[in-house]
Amino acid sequence: MPNFTAYNVDVDLDIDVDEFLSNCSKREIKEVITALIEDGHLAKHPLQPWNEDKISPMEEEFIGKLHTISTKYYSMTDEELEMINNLYNKYR
Repeated sequence: MPNFTAYNVDVDLDIDVDEFLSNCSKREIKEVITALIEDGHLAKHPLQPWNEDKISPMEEEFIGKLHTISTKYYSMTDEELEMINNLYNKYR
């Protein structure tokens, strides 16, 4: 439970996380995510390993490429999707 101090008064608030988040706007949710990334609770990118300090520049470039590809699903041809599926099946 978080503890807040305002005007030299300590207050314990029991805030339900789900209720708090469901009452946030999209902008506020983005602020929460940004704060979690900045505080080190989340990786900067969901495909990136948790410990970002231990990846090589080549791995970082590779992950960036995967991210770009992941945002282009609706732009891909059936052949391109099949190629990605085949690559996935090879390494899973």
